[in-house]
Amino acid sequence: MRARRVLIAGCGDLGTRSGLLLQDAEVHGLRRSPGHLPAGIRPLNADLVTGTGLDGLPVAVDTLIYAPTPGNRNEASYRAVFVDGLGRLLAALPDPDPALRLVYVSSTAVYAQNGGEWVDEQSPAEPDAFNGKVLLEGEQQAAALVSDCVCLRLSGLYGPGRRWLLNRVLSGEPVAAGLHYSNRIHIDDAAAMVALLARSDCVPERIIGVDDEPAPLSEVFDWLAAALDLPPSARHGDAADVSGKRLRNDLAHTIGWRPRYASYRDGYTDVLTTKLQGGLPS
Repeated sequence: MRARRVLIAGCGDLGTRSGLLLQDAEVHGLRRSPGHLPAGIRPLNADLVTGTGLDGLPVAVDTLIYAPTPGNRNEASYRAVFVDGLGRLLAALPDPDPALRLVYVSSTAVYAQNGGEWVDEQSPAEPDAFNGKVLLEGEQQAAALVSDCVCLRLSGLYGPGRRWLLNRVLSGEPVAAGLHYSNRIHIDDAAAMVALLARSDCVPERIIGVDDEPAPLSEVFDWLAAALDLPPSARHGDAADVSGKRLRNDLAHTIGWRPRYASYRDGYTDVLTTKLQGGLPS
């Protein structure tokens, strides 16, 4: 198996969960505040934006997992980490393994399809928003700088501590009346895919990370409302509208990945069970 000395650049929630699945390797976790990393991940205090601490990178890294989080949701912050930060890190990496594998964690924001289309890795990636444009540029830079590179395009991450959708339902926010397709992946399934891509002998150039069941957002809202003993969400807009996209994960299945949480129902049942055992805060 591959992945003997791993560097996780941007070792947050996803990176940490991925690193804990690679305990047969020497795993280094790079972040600006690494003090809370669990045992089994060697902390490295460094900043991808400023370059501070990059002189302490480990030698002979054979697997680089690049999964940073931008400081703010604007184009400058995205570019600073997803494009400039990657180039800075690779330039500073001392004597990497000649067969270096780069797992570049990107997003399905690179796809602008918005008419309910089915989308896979062969679909055009022509983003119209700044985040997708910067991430696509980062993917292209990653592939140009590292020959053994796989770009993992993740859809909406959810799971423990990720309350964005739950909060929308709890607040009584209305949802589109039409078919607005949404896609997601549980954080543990995303971590399992990252670890698989780090270990596998051969990987595709790009791969979509999503569960088995895209679903209209109104369906997800209503299911969560029922699970929380709340009335169905109010609707807005035209019931005939169709928007969003439906992401396929066929390629991920062909390389041996199987989601533990195949649909939003599986994942949110687990999330809500855990939350309700300790009380679901407002």
